[in-house]
Amino acid sequence: MKMHASRLGLVLLWALLTLVSLWARPLIPIDETRYAAVAWEMWLRGDWLVPHINGEPYSHKPPLLFWLINLGWAVLGTGDWVPRLVTALVTLGDLLLLGALARRLWPHDTRTSLIAPWLFYGSLSIALFSTTLMFDLLMTAAVLVGLLGLTGAWQRGSWHDWGLYGLGIGLGILSKGPAILVYLLPVALLAPWWMTTGYPGGWKRWYSNTALALLAGACLALLWAIPAAIQGGEAYREMILWGQTTGRMVQSFAHARPWWWYLPILPILLLPWSLWLPLWRGLPGLRAHAGAAERFCLAWFVPGLLAFSAISGKQVHYLLPLLPALILLGARALEARADTPSPGRLAIALALAPFAFIALALTIAPFLATQRQWPTWVAELSPGWGLTLLALTLLWALILHRLEANRWLAAFPVAFLAGLHIGVLRIAAPAFEMPQLSATLATLQAQGTVVAASAQYRDQYPFSLRLTKPLQLIPEGDELAWAQANPTGVLLVNHKAMSAEQRQAALITQTFRGSDAALWPATTLTRHPDYLSNERVEDANATE
Repeated sequence: MKMHASRLGLVLLWALLTLVSLWARPLIPIDETRYAAVAWEMWLRGDWLVPHINGEPYSHKPPLLFWLINLGWAVLGTGDWVPRLVTALVTLGDLLLLGALARRLWPHDTRTSLIAPWLFYGSLSIALFSTTLMFDLLMTAAVLVGLLGLTGAWQRGSWHDWGLYGLGIGLGILSKGPAILVYLLPVALLAPWWMTTGYPGGWKRWYSNTALALLAGACLALLWAIPAAIQGGEAYREMILWGQTTGRMVQSFAHARPWWWYLPILPILLLPWSLWLPLWRGLPGLRAHAGAAERFCLAWFVPGLLAFSAISGKQVHYLLPLLPALILLGARALEARADTPSPGRLAIALALAPFAFIALALTIAPFLATQRQWPTWVAELSPGWGLTLLALTLLWALILHRLEANRWLAAFPVAFLAGLHIGVLRIAAPAFEMPQLSATLATLQAQGTVVAASAQYRDQYPFSLRLTKPLQLIPEGDELAWAQANPTGVLLVNHKAMSAEQRQAALITQTFRGSDAALWPATTLTRHPDYLSNERVEDANATE
């Protein structure tokens, strides 16, 4: 396949999933709605220095993604699809950067640079996160920019390349903080191992240039961090300069998991490639001819995996900026076997088996939902759509026998996810949007009613309702005192369970993630304080 045709096919594949996703589903609580809310408050306040949420400084993330969302709104309007389009465009940039990095690493092997972006986007995890409002694919772009600079510094030693490495560090800090060093610094420090030949300027010069690039990247980030720390106050300054980094590394605020947690997760992230037998068969040849480029990829991936395994807090998406290293090695292994016959039935069946299982589960789920206490939207799914996805899987098995298997296998997770958006997420969307509760909240605030929310349940609404002023946040345990002080107000509380009496007394209730969101008139709570006795639901599903 020629270069231009390969790139065009990949862009069309990206456009298919992006358009279907933007049409089929809204922003999903809690993370997507939270990040959109931070960007929305930046838009309302006109303050691009210190991010806020519900009127409070937001120290969990740096501002680069919020800046990009605001730029998108300035050009395209404040639609709720714009933030996810930003992530999708960043993913498209990742694909281009990955192809450029492959050309740097293997300048005489054009096939690897063509297939690597396909493998990357054709990984189930990347396709899934490509239209999800998260920070990790933006961090991936920063990593790829930095590594492009580092490979250029290795091959040419130009100051422009070292500047590009520093730019990657700076953009990474502005994307998600000092974690960028886990992805970029080990590759530079391990250069004597992976380079196989000495650096022309000597290792002293290599490491001094690395230090200067690191300093330049830090200075770029400090252009934002210092003014933000001054304006945001002492608590905000402590969190962005120290607390968020050391807290997650030494003792996680949440998501503390054992050191081995990533080992079973990694093969799932790499589906279907972790089950693709032609790739595994190509690894011995890759190992036999491994050189500086292959070692470069290992110096990128292995230290990062070890570092994140040692850190207390672990989340699936932390590994996304490391996956391109394995994808490059996989692409190299596959292209080493490019002239071999088409994969056999076993290879195709093994690679597609997880998708067939998902399709079967979706076929059965509506029948089980009526017998179990599952969300009501599961019962509304059409079993025929599960059978359609199963038929798609079988069709793809036939295609892989006859056409270029690697690219067509890369296209399958994208097509499958597009089908999931149409047949599943579109049906589930109202449960995540909570339309009745949202409409009531918006109406009350527009009428001038004071609306408050328990502090742990605050991030779904500011952007989705286009609220122009923050919800009041009530610390847990202070709800009754607030109701007594605000007799005309309403209070939003999340309950693990509600009695029939409570449901009837509440202004409105709606089920969300197995719990009940209830909107209470203050006068009702004043007369019946026992309605607040149910244990609150913690924000356990957040992925900060």
